[in-house]
Amino acid sequence: MDIEAIRAARAREQDAASLVQLAEPTIFERVQDAVDGEDVPVDDAVQLTTELADERAGKLLKLASFRAAGMAVNWDGVTEQERALVEDLVARLEEWRDSVTPDTEDSDE
Repeated sequence: MDIEAIRAARAREQDAASLVQLAEPTIFERVQDAVDGEDVPVDDAVQLTTELADERAGKLLKLASFRAAGMAVNWDGVTEQERALVEDLVARLEEWRDSVTPDTEDSDE
């Protein structure tokens, strides 16, 4: 893997409205291997993968928000790790919403 492959992955993600399907192993795993093997400059790899992760995070937050609102979501391009993150966010959003929504149960006390 070279630094241009990381740039290309980031550019594809930025250009797409929805999540881009990641090849296995994911770009994140391949970048880690490249950094460990000193195949790419560490600072560039960290910057580019952070930008890629941030781009994907924004899309994952949108999926979680839609799902918490009861809307259907498209799971295309979502990795297992990302899906677990979305489901965790949905649970936390629903818990938060329940905590700020007034209780409507009648109280006879």
